[in-house]
Amino acid sequence: MKIDDPENKIIVIYNHGGWGQSRSDTEFKYCKGSTVAGVLGKMSGTKVKNKEIVLWMNNELWKAGKSENGGTEMKCAMKHKFNGKMLGNTPPWYDCMLGPATYMKIKGLESNFAQFNRAKVNKEIAETFIKNGTPRNQIFISGQSCGGMGSLRMEALYPDVFNAAISYMPNCWDRAENSPLRKIQLDEIRSAKHIDALVFQSPVDGEHDYHSSAEHLRWMGDISGVTLIETPGHSDETGKKIIINGKDCRVKKKMKGGWDETNDVNLGHKEKAFTPKDPALKKAMKKKVAGHYLISRSCFEYYIPTITDYIASKL
Repeated sequence: MKIDDPENKIIVIYNHGGWGQSRSDTEFKYCKGSTVAGVLGKMSGTKVKNKEIVLWMNNELWKAGKSENGGTEMKCAMKHKFNGKMLGNTPPWYDCMLGPATYMKIKGLESNFAQFNRAKVNKEIAETFIKNGTPRNQIFISGQSCGGMGSLRMEALYPDVFNAAISYMPNCWDRAENSPLRKIQLDEIRSAKHIDALVFQSPVDGEHDYHSSAEHLRWMGDISGVTLIETPGHSDETGKKIIINGKDCRVKKKMKGGWDETNDVNLGHKEKAFTPKDPALKKAMKKKVAGHYLISRSCFEYYIPTITDYIASKL
């Protein structure tokens, strides 16, 4: 993490999404074209108040443990059965996921939910940059999806670690209507009296996560210190395009959520546990493109000056 002339650098730490990964995963292999690094990386080298911005892609998040894809979410389902069945999204499963890091392979972690362990990892990264000569006031935390939610969580719970957060499409929970994972994280944000953050939300987010679009999260903009930006929705009723400042974002990923569902806890995480309240709406929305990953599309470069101006305003 050593960089040249550290006292004149502004470090923007970027955290990717997901529920945790192993060390062998390579999230940022490519840094060109329509990728997160290729788009947000355009801010690197920008001078702000005679200091240079550096986007630092955080590949240390494996230290927070692995919850998905065979991680603790599976262990919790196996070891904490519901009515004798191995299921996620059930009361004992949530208790396990939100409990101590019983099934994490890495020692010294707080929770079986990797999202809650990211704070420790990011604190250590910040302290390393500070030790190497970058002033704390010049270190920002950012991220998308779970990374975006984690950035907000850091600023809400540990406001003295970073200057501010830059959060892109924040959500990090499951699709169940009454998910404790959703409630706990959003309650942490709601209870904060002040959060220094620039937050981007999409009205057509499209992730599985229950009520993850801007419609349900705009209240974040009412929190003291938060600047909220809502990206454009679909350009027309077909939902085939999202256009930012006249540029087609060329999004390919389709919406995986955004419609209301009821869920049968007795069926846990299984697909048949979820019943759309309006099947026709679900069918229509699944054909439309999702806004969750806009930061990996070149159209999002339109917001780079907004981001750098925000950083300048915090120095």
